[in-house]
Amino acid sequence: MCHKKTRPNVSHSKKLRPVGLCRSPARQKGSTTIVAIIISIVLLGLGIALSNQISSNIRQQSIEYYGARAYLAAQSGMEVAISRLINGNNPACAAITQPVTISAANVQNCVITLSCEVETEVEEPEVAAGEIRVYALGAEAQCSVGQLETSKRVLVEVRQEE
Repeated sequence: MCHKKTRPNVSHSKKLRPVGLCRSPARQKGSTTIVAIIISIVLLGLGIALSNQISSNIRQQSIEYYGARAYLAAQSGMEVAISRLINGNNPACAAITQPVTISAANVQNCVITLSCEVETEVEEPEVAAGEIRVYALGAEAQCSVGQLETSKRVLVEVRQEE
């Protein structure tokens, strides 16, 4: 229903018109089209924002997945380095850091690099005889798939008495 408000009395020679949206249907024909266009633009913006959010979530999950693979590869490399240290009877670092090749399906496209530093001059008052060596072992795994590249590093210190 139209409002019957009128404009205040002003001395004009024009006829007074009602104030509000109560005009003839012929004059309101374009308003539905404008409202439909505005709603379409708003829905399009929401769709684009949702699409960007989903794409960002998928990328983040991929980074976490391949980061976990790189961590597991570095952990496997560290286990190889510790095994070489324990089974090597006080080996030099060159024997520990030889290239690692793991053929498991979970670490495909991963390169594992081992590092080693040994400190032999460790003072330990509790040890009466012999030498103490402290090995600082590192294993770094770099995994890449397409444009995504992740790397993880694991560090361990091993104390060995003679």
